[in-house]
Amino acid sequence: MTNHWDAIRRHWQLLGPPLCPPPEAVATYERELGLRSLDVVLLGVTPELAGLGRTMLAVDESPAMISGIWPGDTATRKAVAGNWLDMPVAGASMDAVIGDGCLSALGLSVARRALFAEIARVLRPDGRAGLRLYASPETPDDPRAVRTLALSGGVSTFHALKWLVAMTATGGAPDHGIPVQAILGRFDELFPDRDELCAHTGWNMPTIGTIDVYRNSPAIYSFAPVATLVHEAETFFGDVRIVATGTYGLAERCPLLVLRSPRRR
Repeated sequence: MTNHWDAIRRHWQLLGPPLCPPPEAVATYERELGLRSLDVVLLGVTPELAGLGRTMLAVDESPAMISGIWPGDTATRKAVAGNWLDMPVAGASMDAVIGDGCLSALGLSVARRALFAEIARVLRPDGRAGLRLYASPETPDDPRAVRTLALSGGVSTFHALKWLVAMTATGGAPDHGIPVQAILGRFDELFPDRDELCAHTGWNMPTIGTIDVYRNSPAIYSFAPVATLVHEAETFFGDVRIVATGTYGLAERCPLLVLRSPRRR
């Protein structure tokens, strides 16, 4: 997995929404969670979120991601290498936990539930969490319809297309997982001629080529429906809500999962 995230890091400058949170999504975290005066844990090192909170501790398993995309430690924020499922944080010590797409980085339902439990452990009784989702529809898209939509200019960015393609190949409940190699395989089936895709969309080849970081990667992602993620979270939180994050491309599949009233287990 470290090699997978090192490859992602090397292509980070070519990524964009919905993989990275645009300003309207970042504003949603602040509006819904009131982070300005809070001590915050960030799951991962998403640079767009690094300025949130009174203090911030970012936790990421990949030293390459920390050295490559974290905007740097300051007097009020720092990044450390660590496991999201066993964070280097005392119980009931943090005001808030935030993360961007972090649930999709976990390929198994049992891992998602373990993360919810760990978030509940580190939060104070009045703490809150916000996790932006990459959530698949309850009824999967038809792959050929996704191809047609892309070639007609109906997909905003290549990265939105990448998630649309992934969601056509995601496995069933409870995990809703997909090896990232299978995302690349489905993409190559639907778009065997990358020059054609480039010509129809205006996307450049280096951006389209970011999908090749999935080749030979052992990583497994998951794209569970919103209802599944809400159900999993409700075991660990008494107050679970879904909030829209804007109008950017694929925003309807990237809501913010807002969690309050943590339950200790």
